[in-house]
Amino acid sequence: MRLNELLVQCRSLPVVAALAALASGCEPAGEQRLPRPDQRVVARNGAVAAAHPSAAAAGVAMLEAGGNAVDAAVATAFALGVVEPMMGGIGGGGAMTLWLADAGEGWHVEFYASAPGQPDYTLDGLDAATAVRDSVTTPEQWAAVPGTVAGLLGAHARYGRLPRERVLAPAVELARGGFPVHPFLAQVIAESKEKLTHHPAAAAQFYPEGDALGAGDLLVQAELGRTLERIAREGRDGYYTGPVAEEVVRELRSGGNPITLEDLAQFEPRWRRPLCGTYRAYTVLTSPPPLAGVQVLEGLNLLEEVELGSLGLPTRDPAALGALVDAIRVARADFGAWIGDPRDAGVPAVGLASKTYARRRGELVGADPVPDSLEPGDPWPDERLRIAPACPALEHFPPTAHPRPDDGAEHDAGGGGETTHLSVLDGEGNAVSLTFTLGAFFGYGAWAGGAFFNDANENFGGAAANRRGPYRAPRTMTTPTLVLEGEPGAERVKLVVGSPGGGRIAPAIIQAIVYTLDFGLDPWTAVHMPRVYPFFDEPVVRIEVGIAAEAAAGLRSRGYEVQVYPPYDVYFGGVHLLLAAPDGSIIGAADPRRGGAALGY
Repeated sequence: MRLNELLVQCRSLPVVAALAALASGCEPAGEQRLPRPDQRVVARNGAVAAAHPSAAAAGVAMLEAGGNAVDAAVATAFALGVVEPMMGGIGGGGAMTLWLADAGEGWHVEFYASAPGQPDYTLDGLDAATAVRDSVTTPEQWAAVPGTVAGLLGAHARYGRLPRERVLAPAVELARGGFPVHPFLAQVIAESKEKLTHHPAAAAQFYPEGDALGAGDLLVQAELGRTLERIAREGRDGYYTGPVAEEVVRELRSGGNPITLEDLAQFEPRWRRPLCGTYRAYTVLTSPPPLAGVQVLEGLNLLEEVELGSLGLPTRDPAALGALVDAIRVARADFGAWIGDPRDAGVPAVGLASKTYARRRGELVGADPVPDSLEPGDPWPDERLRIAPACPALEHFPPTAHPRPDDGAEHDAGGGGETTHLSVLDGEGNAVSLTFTLGAFFGYGAWAGGAFFNDANENFGGAAANRRGPYRAPRTMTTPTLVLEGEPGAERVKLVVGSPGGGRIAPAIIQAIVYTLDFGLDPWTAVHMPRVYPFFDEPVVRIEVGIAAEAAAGLRSRGYEVQVYPPYDVYFGGVHLLLAAPDGSIIGAADPRRGGAALGY
């Protein structure tokens, strides 16, 4: 390949890095990044992979105290809300997919922030149902009813083993005692001054005396610690009723948000069965609508028709890379058209996840030249078909009974990546994959109870199924996923996987599953592999440095515009992956793109 072509492929790299990469065709110069001691673990009794070492340690402490995967996940999540205040926390929302080994069943609980009971914002005559971006003007108005506390405590109440106070203790300690600001948090604080100084209490905490906290400074969150203590003592009532709830409503309504005390009191997590599918010999349990599990299942269904193992690694082989990119692109286009809150909208999730639909869409995998823009397919003829034989016994997410909507896709470039994820697998075979978020870093700066609030109202719009309405949850890319192996009735967890990253979440999960199951890579190597992310409304694919020049050239020859990103770029998510090995051990890895930890015992 000519020098100028390589320079174009490497144009998004810093100059020195780009020149160093030329010798290897835009591959990393020097040695590959090695894991920190806490980024890879081999454990016998349980493991946690999360985006911060202190949070992962909180989860492992629950396992060592006799708790199960749910105890560990809830402790880790509350702790992450303290040490990653820009990513998630009690003002946000999320979802988890669970496997209960003794019962042999999976569950999914979605607690994404939801619209209040009276969701229409009317400012200067503009109705937010049709003009939300024009009518919403304050950080408080972007916030939806937060779901994190209800979701985490609801899961703990159903399936946890340890006392609630014990599970929240690490988060309380981290908030009240403080922790050193890590470099990534320091960077985000420095870049978010407008948000962090919107509320005086937040400004005093993150910009003391007007200067941003820097790496190594001690971050003490006393008000958050008091709120967490109240939650530990009183349960959900400590947040959704009483003084904290009154403060939340007062602060959000001061900026024009219509939220009420009744909205908080009535919030309930949505318990559903996971969306179920198969990939080769494995069963995949993932997030039902309004989350993005259909992207994972459709993408894997499309790849199942390709003998990836015989082609070679997608990072090296042009045909394998092309199939991976095409499958992700098709699945993204369909998700954007059809998915929303399933409670009162037409959502053909089973059709999208079916093998028959994938076979019809499979003509787009390997198409040459690639279409400039992918239009969504029609999954409705496949909606009533029998799902994979491995799934009925698991009481999978059912087909919708609602009529087909009458409009189509929302085309976008994938959204932001300001989210966090954790994976847990205990020694009894119970597993939790949990992802939660504020939306953008620190939401839009709304603050109450010592924590920032989500910006979930921004996520409504596009497909008919994603319209705003009372108590509706917006569509989200969140995709906590489990992979099972074994015959029906004797399933056991093989993989626990998930990622932050906005539109890159489902693609990152697909790639982690492919590298682990098709190529037999261990979790650390699988999360280390360079990633790709295609757009579906234009022929653009973004790749990390490390993809071989020949593979990238194959994409370009079919009409893709290839945009190269630096290695281990935070843009491509942060997969935290656990694998149950044949010898009974648990192998875990934390993604180097997010600097987390995989710990166990």
